[in-house]
Amino acid sequence: MQSAPVFILSDFGTGDTYTAQMKAAVLSVAGYSTPVIDLTHEISPGNIFQGAFHIRTVLPHLPEGSVVLAVVDPGVGSSRLGLAGLWQGRFIVAPDNGLISMLEKDVTCWKLPVPPEDSSTTFHGRDLFAPCAGRIALDPGWPAFLEPQDNPVLISISPPEFQPGTVVVQVLHTDRFGNCILNLEKKEATDIEFQSILTGSSETPLSQVDYYGQVSSPENVLILPGSLGFMEIAVNGGSASERLNLFPGNTVRLTIRSN
Repeated sequence: MQSAPVFILSDFGTGDTYTAQMKAAVLSVAGYSTPVIDLTHEISPGNIFQGAFHIRTVLPHLPEGSVVLAVVDPGVGSSRLGLAGLWQGRFIVAPDNGLISMLEKDVTCWKLPVPPEDSSTTFHGRDLFAPCAGRIALDPGWPAFLEPQDNPVLISISPPEFQPGTVVVQVLHTDRFGNCILNLEKKEATDIEFQSILTGSSETPLSQVDYYGQVSSPENVLILPGSLGFMEIAVNGGSASERLNLFPGNTVRLTIRSN
């Protein structure tokens, strides 16, 4: 029987063999024909919030039955638990440290077994999480035999704040193009016409568009629905992050054009 694909996300980078060792551990359990696909290994070291963002935005686009192995684990070796989660037909294996926080409450979770006795205290990604991910890829019914985890760790994520004439939002992520992804979902912005963005004491007009090239001038700052399901601030041919000095975690105010 063909194992389900395993998708890997980590903060390991590509300069060491850590990722390859996790892949080998997955294959040793699930079989050598198991598809193992990299999502990203460029999460900032220990940045749980950033890992949670990428998990939230990629999971809906993975095939049902997939397993995401997510290892951003600053608490490795401590008493923090490991978990297996099921979200809309996709599994996730991760440390129980908040990486599932953006999946809202639509996650069924189980506690992973304790690490094997010969495990490294600094590399549970290889010695615990990867073998468990391989086990689920091979047998998706296995988590049902684990102890439920009814209170997984969740980090605080601010929702957009709608006020008369404005929306207060947070920058969740800036991609390599300098686009600033906001914590405002496309469905929440339906029928809203944005006018400007307030950053500190500066107000910058916004051009509301459907795609980047709709306004060709790099002088314009754009707001548009992005491919990740959130509204984003962008500059065609430039970096909105650099133009507006915006970075993940920053809070800004969007003004709404009155009718």
